[in-house]
Amino acid sequence: MALESATSNGTTGENHPEEKDEWKEGWLFKKTHYTRRWKLVWCHIRDGQLIYGFNEKSAEKAINLVGAKVELLEGDDGTFGWTITTKDSKRTFMLRANSAEEQWACMTAICEAQLSSEQHCSNACVVQ
Repeated sequence: MALESATSNGTTGENHPEEKDEWKEGWLFKKTHYTRRWKLVWCHIRDGQLIYGFNEKSAEKAINLVGAKVELLEGDDGTFGWTITTKDSKRTFMLRANSAEEQWACMTAICEAQLSSEQHCSNACVVQ
């Protein structure tokens, strides 16, 4: 008897051949590490990582999402924003979307990437 993996709604991958390995891609704001300014970057999620850069072709930097802690930003700086703290807690990345809908979609995609990663750890992923 062959085993077949199913998605969260019970359907199998065979029913969705157009489905890609990327759940979300587009422009987000990222607060720079040194100048602490918001900068527009191209992002996409693949293989348990948020990959970003100046544009689609230069997106080479990556944030490992496996085991990362994702939290909403508070205060004036937090309009449609969230943080990603890597598993080793060495760095916290600050990201911001253009709207609440885009923020929800990105945070949900991050959660899905964490849960579907081959290196999935036992952290619960909750988007509220």
